[in-house]
Amino acid sequence: MEKWYDKEEDILNIQLDKKEYWKSIELPNGVVIDVSKDGAIISIEILRASKVFSGDVKKVIETAQLIAA
Repeated sequence: MEKWYDKEEDILNIQLDKKEYWKSIELPNGVVIDVSKDGAIISIEILRASKVFSGDVKKVIETAQLIAA
């Protein structure tokens, strides 16, 4: 599992699998789910992550790790 945070764009991405990307599903709350052709979730992208998670970048990533575990 890989994760990264883009401070300028305020996007947190959690890569769950290395399968080939097929399409994205954007939910109304600013969460984008990328799926493979077989329907597996391969990544979760959280737009406006600092609004979703409180605290500094390290806390955002730590929180995401707990959620993904």
